[in-house]
Amino acid sequence: MIGYDVIGDVHGCADELEQLLRQMGYRETGGVWRHPSRQAVFVGDLIDRGPRQVATVTLVRSMVEAGAAQITMGNHEFNAIAWMTEAPRAGGEWLRSHNDKSGP
Repeated sequence: MIGYDVIGDVHGCADELEQLLRQMGYRETGGVWRHPSRQAVFVGDLIDRGPRQVATVTLVRSMVEAGAAQITMGNHEFNAIAWMTEAPRAGGEWLRSHNDKSGP
């Protein structure tokens, strides 16, 4: 039976995520963080706020693609997608307003 580690609200803090994975017994092998007997489950909010958002997404994506993790989308990812998606039949409007002061 496989064990799971539930991880949420990384918010672009790749350095802290790597430190956490290391403390939980994960090791980076061939560019992918793996645990010998457990799988990480990321529960969203990988992006927004932190200094290394792309690195965070890249790290988690490589884990998911290698079968070392699972992921579900959080509200920060949902909002970013909505900010970048034109509303159908709305004449140049976006699913999330670009006038919102909080940004994507």
